[in-house]
Amino acid sequence: MRRLFFVCLAFLVSACAGPEAQVRKEQASQSHYELGVAHLLGGDVKMAIQELSQAVELTPGDPQAHHALGLALLQDRRFDLAIASFQKAVQLDANFSDASNNLGTAYFQTGRLEEAIAAFRKALVNPRYLTPDRSYLNVGSVYLVQGRVDEAIAEFRRALDIAPQSAEAHERLGTAYLQQGKVEEAIEELKESVRLNPDLPKAYHSLGYAYLRAGKRDEAKQAFQRVVELAPETPLKTEAERQLKLLEEARGSGSSR
Repeated sequence: MRRLFFVCLAFLVSACAGPEAQVRKEQASQSHYELGVAHLLGGDVKMAIQELSQAVELTPGDPQAHHALGLALLQDRRFDLAIASFQKAVQLDANFSDASNNLGTAYFQTGRLEEAIAAFRKALVNPRYLTPDRSYLNVGSVYLVQGRVDEAIAEFRRALDIAPQSAEAHERLGTAYLQQGKVEEAIEELKESVRLNPDLPKAYHSLGYAYLRAGKRDEAKQAFQRVVELAPETPLKTEAERQLKLLEEARGSGSSR
């Protein structure tokens, strides 16, 4: 009888240890997750990857941990690993629209454009997706790269229907209009973009070209100067400086006649 009692007691202790160990593991994973996110927000991508990898190892069934790790890997430009992390997050939660959207971004950055569109579209399937404008904007950006300008414009307009105060959506739509040769429409959208976000260099960059197309050199100069101020050590700045030099040369040759 005593033997039976000890056997039962051992079973109870073992049964209790299982859930307690799992709770401890989940708590440790949460700590690593929170540290990883903090490092990511603070710009320390390497430490973020280290912490988030440990979170994933402890709780491999947590889609949020895989998603956060994917974001860190994407920021570190380790695209294949980022894609694998986002894919795992979506596999674990088919309605994880942010993960699908970021998977599309990773595909886009590696030139896998059709897969990017499919991932962005998958994000939009979820009716509870809180920021569908982001995916519409991303689909439109892929279309723009592919030269499908009319389709891109339709997507940018969908984004603006949802988020009319989106400076980036106005910038994208203005850039698409500029590609179509609709200069006045482009200027209108790009001016609205910089009104909403005065620190968006790519909007000023496109606005400078739109003003050039419209023959408004002084306005173009101001736009390109703003790019130089906002985007140091970038290709945008290099191109803006080139345009400013051409404008000065044109002004000089005009005044010497």
